[in-house]
Amino acid sequence: MRTIRCMIAAFALFLASTDPSMSQAPVRVGVFDSRAIAIAYAQSPAFGQEIQLLKTQFQQAKAAKNDSLAAQLETKGQTRQKLLSLQGFSIGSVSEILALYKDAVAGVAKDANVSTVVSQYELLYQSPEIETVDITEPLVKRINDSPRISAMLDGLKNNKPLPLLDAIGMKSDH
Repeated sequence: MRTIRCMIAAFALFLASTDPSMSQAPVRVGVFDSRAIAIAYAQSPAFGQEIQLLKTQFQQAKAAKNDSLAAQLETKGQTRQKLLSLQGFSIGSVSEILALYKDAVAGVAKDANVSTVVSQYELLYQSPEIETVDITEPLVKRINDSPRISAMLDGLKNNKPLPLLDAIGMKSDH
C-alpha cells in the first residue's frame, strides 16, 4: 500500500512539473498599433523611394506613349494610396511593411523579451497566462526616428481606428 501511495505522489509531482502554468513564466506577446507603423512608414525615406520609383515609371510610360502601362501604374498608385488609408486610419495589415524591417522587428522583440509580435487589433483573445507588451514606440523608431513622427503618434493613443468599411469609403487626394 505504501508503494502505491509513493507512486501516486511521484506521479502527481510529475504532472505538476509538466503543467505549464506551474513551471513557466507567462508567455510575453509584443503588440503594436498598426496605424503607427503605417504612419511612420508613409513618412520614411523607404516609402519616398517607393513612390518616386512609381512616379518615374509612370512618367516614362507616358513619354513612351505606353498608355496601357501608364494606366496600370496610375491604378497601382491609387491602390497604394487606398491601402495606406486602410493602414493609417483603420486596422489594415502592415505585415508587408514590417517584412521590410524584419531584422528590426526581431531586435525589438528580443529587447522586449517577447515570444511573438502581433498587431494589437489582431489579438482577439488572450488567456490570463499571456502577458502583452506594447512595442509600438520602439518599432516606429526603427522605421522612422523623426521627432515629427513621435508627435503625430501621440494623437493615435486617444483615437480609435476607423472601422474598415468607413476607411474604404474615404476619398483620397491624388
